[in-house]
Amino acid sequence: MSDPQSAKATPPAYGCLHCTTAGSFKGDVSKMPSTCPTRTHDEVATDTSGYLSEERQALMHAADATPFKPDGALRNRVEEVAHYAQRRGMRRIGIAFCVSLLRESQRLAQQLQAEGLETELVCCRVGAVDYDEIGLRKAHPDRFAAICNPVAQARLLNDRNVDLVAQVGLCVGHDLILQEECGAPVTTLVVKDRALDHHTVTALRSPPAEASRDTSPHFSTQKPLPGGSVASWSTHSQIGEST
Repeated sequence: MSDPQSAKATPPAYGCLHCTTAGSFKGDVSKMPSTCPTRTHDEVATDTSGYLSEERQALMHAADATPFKPDGALRNRVEEVAHYAQRRGMRRIGIAFCVSLLRESQRLAQQLQAEGLETELVCCRVGAVDYDEIGLRKAHPDRFAAICNPVAQARLLNDRNVDLVAQVGLCVGHDLILQEECGAPVTTLVVKDRALDHHTVTALRSPPAEASRDTSPHFSTQKPLPGGSVASWSTHSQIGEST
């Protein structure tokens, strides 16, 4: 049995957990907490070597120019993706989307095409693979239910040699698989949040605000299964077990 005294002590949390000054943003060392990683891990925090390659320099310059239009007005996230892609010389944009955001994803493709970009869309239920085929539980075992299939989404987009992938509303976990499988970089355009109509930041602001749930008649409402998984049904037809 290992000696508890010899176990490595857990390092203190980085000061960002309790910071109220944002001293690093202001460049004011005197206002940084004593546990600010800018002070405690300066060899890592102040190391700029990761930004000096030609590729990383181009990325950082494009990212820095992306938030603002020439007149100083802010771009929305869709406009940012289009501008960033153009600035980086990207031509073909893949869109990996949740079936519950089909219309929005098609509209995204139209807007990107209007900016001179090519698009490839792949729905999360591509392949029509039943839950049974990979051992997932179903709320209704006698009904077909297609799994979310981020592996196929990524591989199909890889096959089309997309330069950038925008993920739109994929579930937590499925989005991670997409990122692992994609050959192109992946950026998140819409975060899946069933309870808050995809506005997750609402849960992080005080006082908390209620956002309406997605009540689209073509897609689904959520119902938990025993054990915490989620089942859903369309009011017109069953889309699948979770959207």
